[in-house]
Amino acid sequence: MLVESLSALAAAGGAGIVQAAGTDVWTATRDRVARLLGRGRPEAEQAARERLDRTGEALRAAATPEERAAAASRQEASWQTRLEDFLEGLDPAEQAQAADQLRALLATTPPPAVQLRADNSGVTAGGDISNQGGAMGRDFSGPVTIGGTDRPTPPGADLR
Repeated sequence: MLVESLSALAAAGGAGIVQAAGTDVWTATRDRVARLLGRGRPEAEQAARERLDRTGEALRAAATPEERAAAASRQEASWQTRLEDFLEGLDPAEQAQAADQLRALLATTPPPAVQLRADNSGVTAGGDISNQGGAMGRDFSGPVTIGGTDRPTPPGADLR
């Protein structure tokens, strides 16, 4: 059984793989993930590359935003499981090295996109949202930033 931090890393890895699919960094991400999973074995690297290609194809085949979200969710879960199984099969030293390589790979994947939906009841936004103006809303969840960073008022200045 993997420790919680490695399970979380595998989940982030699954999300990172899906986020990279279809972007300018997909080919490089695909190759790096395949090398990581292949561990120097060409046949294992090729098998991983083929699975990654199927992930890209599944996401491209989605016709609507809802289908893409469902496909992305399935692919993220699938890659999380693959990465967990991969990490679990390594000895502790290899596990630490592979975890470092996965963290480095995640540092180069694009950030998650902000999802927007508008209908008669209003606008819904998801993802990491930052707003430098104001906001009006009913329900907020997740990382939401409104306005700039709060700075302390210097001594002798008027309060904000």
